[in-house]
Parts: sequence; structure tokens; C-alpha cells
Amino acid sequence: MSIAPQTASRDIDHTIYDLRKKMARITGEPVAAMAPASASAQPASAPSPFAEPASAPSSSPSPAPTPAPRFGHITTLPSPPWLERAVDMGGIPRAMVTAVADCPAVHVELLVAATRAGSCVAVVGYPHLALAAVDAAGGDLERMMVIPDPAPHAGAVLGTLVESLDMVFYRPVKNASPTFTRPVEARLHKSRCALVVSGHAWPKVQLNIDAHVVGIRGLGRGSGRVRGVEVDGRVWGKSQPPRSFHAVVGATSSFMVDATPEPQEIAR
Repeated sequence: MSIAPQTASRDIDHTIYDLRKKMARITGEPVAAMAPASASAQPASAPSPFAEPASAPSSSPSPAPTPAPRFGHITTLPSPPWLERAVDMGGIPRAMVTAVADCPAVHVELLVAATRAGSCVAVVGYPHLALAAVDAAGGDLERMMVIPDPAPHAGAVLGTLVESLDMVFYRPVKNASPTFTRPVEARLHKSRCALVVSGHAWPKVQLNIDAHVVGIRGLGRGSGRVRGVEVDGRVWGKSQPPRSFHAVVGATSSFMVDATPEPQEIAR
């Protein structure tokens, strides 16, 4: 008789239990309240596949989460000022999926805005994220957990994270299939978490953010330091008419330079 399914089930239980302990550290929610019913005991000495960004101990309490803005029935995650102006709903929507272009400067901006406002965030499948840049720009690393490689239980990991955190930033290794995304979205839609996906396609997306770097501010010929990154971009989605924007993002300031609604085709 094969015991592989039982072994796989225990492996998932251990993975999820370890994950929930990491989540409890940044959310303050008791581990017992987060542990799945099947996890009867803590794994004794199994190495954790999850890492947390190192940060110096802080004697001051973390800031209370900023109240979420509302757009009709949609609540949004604290977002960079330029994105709040570009998007009609005022930011990244909670309980929904947002697709973001593969632009590290924008990724850092999103994480900084969320954690600085007190939101709890997980970064999944993004081992090369510049955590130092997040810290330098004012992000709160104590509000972040990093899971460099969620395999082989990526779906279970995502489903667990979206139930308790404010934001999950996920970089899949390939285009996500409906079979993979349906269970994750079922939990996401019942939560207050914003799922942000970059690098590969996700079947159902509420908001799309395209952006690319067009210039660097602060550098002269052979001197200076980066004070900002200029990006051109475009937002569109199910409840968002297409809009182009030009913004400056960076460690010292982030602001909208211009946002231009795109002409709509008139139905005939």
C-alpha cells in the first residue's frame, strides 16, 4: 500500500503550520487561532522554507494600520500617491488580483507604501527583491515576510497568506492556470488581502498596472546619486478606464507628474 499521499498531506500540514507561525509574528494574531485543525503538533526540527527580512530590533511600537480608503464597495490598500491619483478607486483593491509590470522600482514603491502605513505583507517567489531598497525608502521590514520559493505547495501557501495578511506580492514561475488560481481566489474574495502578481499572467485580474523606467534623477556626468526614478505607465481594468501616467518614484519622493485619460472608442 502506498503511503505517498499521507506523507504529502503531513508535509503540507507542516508547511502551513510553519507559515502561520511566521504570519503570527507580524500580525500579532495568536498561533493557536491560526493553526489548521490537522496540525496537531509543531514540526520538531524541520528546516523552514521561509525567510524573514533581517531588521534591527525596534523599541517603538509598529504603527497602527491606516484605514483603507473605499471606492463604492471596494476597499483599497495604502498605495503610493502617484498610483492613488492614477487609479479611480484610489489604490490597489483588496480581495482582488492586481497585475503589475516587471518593474522593480514600482515593486519597491508598492511594498514601501503598504508597510509604512502599517499593513502586513508577504513576498512570495521573489528571492531577488531588493529588501535594502525597501528599507531605505521608508518601508517597515518588520511588517514583511519573505518566502523565496513556495514550491511544491505554492497554491496552499498563497491560500493561507491571503486569509490573514493585507497584501501578498507573488511572482509565479510560469503563467498561472485556472485550476491553480480558483482555490486561491475563493479565499482571496472572502478576505481583506490584496493579491499582486508580477512576471507571469494570472487569468482573472481586476486592475492592470504597466510601467517602465524612462529616466533617472540626481545623477550628473560622473557624479551625484539617484534621487528618483522616472516611470511612464498605464492603468486599466474591469472598473478602471485606461489612463496613462508619468511619475517619479524613489527613496526621497514619490509623486505624480501627469495622468492622462485615454480616448474611449464610441460605440456605433
